[in-house]
Amino acid sequence: MFVISGVALHQTPSGWEFASEAALEKFVWSNLKQLFGVTPLKQQHVSNGEICDILAVGDDRGLVILELKNVEERYLTQQLTRYYSSLLEERPFLEDVDYSRPVRLIGIAPSYHRHNLIDSKYSRLDFEFFHFFITKDEEGFQFHLQELGQEFVQKKYLIPYQPIELLGIDSIPEPPELLVKWLGGCTKEEQEGFLRVRSKILTFNR
Repeated sequence: MFVISGVALHQTPSGWEFASEAALEKFVWSNLKQLFGVTPLKQQHVSNGEICDILAVGDDRGLVILELKNVEERYLTQQLTRYYSSLLEERPFLEDVDYSRPVRLIGIAPSYHRHNLIDSKYSRLDFEFFHFFITKDEEGFQFHLQELGQEFVQKKYLIPYQPIELLGIDSIPEPPELLVKWLGGCTKEEQEGFLRVRSKILTFNR
């Protein structure tokens, strides 16, 4: 497992991926300006019982709603539609957002279920779907972002990283996948602190 600016990655048989959806959200939130040219407003905003992953604002002061998935999910289009309805009714951040401007609805996922494409095709709303993937080469980790339907990768970023220390004790097994995914939503300091405590517990006298 690697920590990238406090965000955890881990390797699977199909390649590298974020350790959790929280880790993906943390990375996107930290790089919104570079990725989409928008300014972050809030993470995990609750509106009418709906939890929006990320809210941002464009240069034209138009609202930007982003929904992130770390795995393929068939209801992404429906979620964005519900967020759109709730936020137009609630109208938060009036000092920053001009609600007379068009709202951008952005989905980010490693792949898309065909139901998302069907739902968006027959919707009155416009959706922007982006596919992401992560590669690793001699330079380090690369985050790739490609708009669905386009034949070229629009964004590619070299991501600085540092490995998480597992304390090098042979008798301690690697953290299980579920724990790694949970740690992906924590800060680097929280990850290291948790793993130190885990090491002490697992090396106690039987």
